[in-house]
Amino acid sequence: MSNNLPADARKGVNLAETSIHKESPFVESDGLLLYKDGYKTPEFLSSSFCIHLFAERVIVDHYVLLFPDSETLTDYAKALISYNAKITEGPGKWPDDFCPEQNLLPEDASMYFLSALMPSGMILVLLAPNAPDEQIASLFQEQGFNTVHHVAILVDDIYTAAEVWQKKGFIPLSLTPQEDDSLCQWFFRNWAGQIIELICRQGMSKETFSCENIAGLRLSELAA
Repeated sequence: MSNNLPADARKGVNLAETSIHKESPFVESDGLLLYKDGYKTPEFLSSSFCIHLFAERVIVDHYVLLFPDSETLTDYAKALISYNAKITEGPGKWPDDFCPEQNLLPEDASMYFLSALMPSGMILVLLAPNAPDEQIASLFQEQGFNTVHHVAILVDDIYTAAEVWQKKGFIPLSLTPQEDDSLCQWFFRNWAGQIIELICRQGMSKETFSCENIAGLRLSELAA
């Protein structure tokens, strides 16, 4: 079964043909993904973007890491910078510091956010709660810091990829993808509550969300 592996615009090559399969940082447990102990280092994640996920070979666009607070997140970000990563979004409180016009989301849906572009082209997204009653805090309190909020899979054709993941039991959280001039994104959730994101990039964009897309994505996630 093909997952519509893309030609990666960041590298100018077809990753389906040239990427060497790497060990996944995840363990799959009853439909949920958890990071393996010791597998959240910048060195490992930067090199491990062609993996198998739910028995499907995929190209990971970005990994998401959870932290208990902004200070711990900042310490990890410093390690990324020492690894020659480039901070591309944040740090700051989302949506206030990124999309201040977004007023549709409940207060507990906010988060502290940073994304970094690794030397390999891999993107790491770092999230932390702004307050102990926010949804991000509830997630790691229930499942631990190795829980996977979501993993974003890079695709060329989001509808073809959607068919693949629906056959695996993943249900779209909105009727259609969220799309703007640079990104097309679609959240899916399985029976256990695990979320994956399908993402299709136009050109050389490096952002992980746009203000046009993110409200729809978050609202679809919260409503599911």
